[in-house]
Amino acid sequence: MMDELKEKLKFPTFIRGTVPDAVYLDSVYTQLVLIEFASGQKAYVFDGAFEGHMLCTPDMIGGIREVILAMLVSSLEKMEAAEKSVDAPLDLQGDYAGPDLDINGCIEEIIIPDDPKRAERWHGAIVDFEAGRMLIDIDKKNSYLQLDVGDYVHAYGRVDLRGIE
Repeated sequence: MMDELKEKLKFPTFIRGTVPDAVYLDSVYTQLVLIEFASGQKAYVFDGAFEGHMLCTPDMIGGIREVILAMLVSSLEKMEAAEKSVDAPLDLQGDYAGPDLDINGCIEEIIIPDDPKRAERWHGAIVDFEAGRMLIDIDKKNSYLQLDVGDYVHAYGRVDLRGIE
């Protein structure tokens, strides 16, 4: 991820803890990180080996850190209402399938990949969702929405930790 884009996406959260996700022979390969937004809302985010290792380390727990989040969108719709919010299930039992979030927010920027072939398949968008900003994927199946800067959207999907400082 480009440094300029990272700067646009960073916002502070309180790191509450971690929960092992993918474990094999006593080694943790991925984890869920419990973060708390400034509003007090808590959410789990996925921490995989995007940079070759998990990003959240034990010494970060219990402190405020700047995070960068990205959503792999499962559903996306344009909204008429100007609403910004975040909703996150915290129940890790039962039918829990991963760190999914529901966000409502405003598109601040549309990001078009440099590679023309990739640009035909997907775009990215920076969405202000009340507690911060998040990069969301807009793939070809959602192109009919004709999203633009200033549009309000409702997005649902897995949220990945892409940076932490």
